[in-house]
Amino acid sequence: MAIEGELVVRIATADGRVMRAQASAERPRVAGALFRGRRAAEAPVLAGALFAICGRSQAIAAAAAVETARGEPAGAAMQAARAARMAAENVHEHAWRLLVDWPRLAGREPEVAALAAAREALAPLLAAEAGADLRDAVANTRDWAAWAVFGSSAEEFLALAGVPALEAWAKAAATPVATLATAMLASHASLGACDVALLPEGDASWIAREIAPALDREAGFDEAPHWHGEARETGPLVRTAAHPLVADAVATWGRGVGARLVARLVDLAATLVALGAAARDGHGAVALASGGAIAWVETTRGLLVHRVALDGERIADYRIVAPTEWNFHPEGALARGALGLAAGDGARLERELRWLIASLDPCVGVRFEAGHA
Repeated sequence: MAIEGELVVRIATADGRVMRAQASAERPRVAGALFRGRRAAEAPVLAGALFAICGRSQAIAAAAAVETARGEPAGAAMQAARAARMAAENVHEHAWRLLVDWPRLAGREPEVAALAAAREALAPLLAAEAGADLRDAVANTRDWAAWAVFGSSAEEFLALAGVPALEAWAKAAATPVATLATAMLASHASLGACDVALLPEGDASWIAREIAPALDREAGFDEAPHWHGEARETGPLVRTAAHPLVADAVATWGRGVGARLVARLVDLAATLVALGAAARDGHGAVALASGGAIAWVETTRGLLVHRVALDGERIADYRIVAPTEWNFHPEGALARGALGLAAGDGARLERELRWLIASLDPCVGVRFEAGHA
């Protein structure tokens, strides 16, 4: 059983411009009801089954939350295996966007063979167990990225320090992704740029200090999460904001479609470089003074949080805050980025909105509703 639902995007126009854009992730809010009363050990399996997209990250977040609430955190070998599975899932999700979804948006054929090669290379990492020797799988995955995405090593791509270097790379690399980047940046680099600030990168201390109390205090926080009352963006831009290439992309085009594409490429490269290393494991959990625990995972799309409270060996309460709810907040990056888009040509507006939405990478399908302000 899966409960993804859909993202409904409602657009209101006036005088040939978008005056309001609001998105709501209309999916069943049943996590608490489905988890409550079950044995704690069931949480990881249930989370992985309910959420088909990023299912491994969901399962790992659930496992970490329950283990920490019990005072029985996983050992180093299991943590390393989980980090490998999450990193592989992130690589796979990046590959799907870059090789299938984004080419389709650009009117191109999806790179099905390249995606199949990615899946083959990633298979051992996606199934990693504690103590497994993953060196061959890591090497194969890096080799795949070199020919399918970067045209060189991930390390060489990470050495690019600014937009001119990126443009030179895109012309020289001759990979399908580089060709797509050239076309997209020529037409949509500044599309949807807005001033929504970035959420901090996942860290147990601030998540325990800020997110856990908000979840306990606000019944609707998981539907419209906020940072001190303000919408924030999560995702690759957060994790790569300090990289010189991403910083220059933001300075050149703003935080919009172009900068998010660059951030996705940098995030993919950084994940590949760190693959198999605990230095970029991107997850954690902490026991809470109020009881239970909160766990977090930096998924492809951004920060995922699971909050659990136990009553003995049973789940007393369970809350999940997904990246989609951050990025498609009523005052978030889509709502602000779409304001002012030209609405005279309905087909063009829908294409631009689809690019903007894709850059924020919702974990659900999208349906549009148009009207007048």
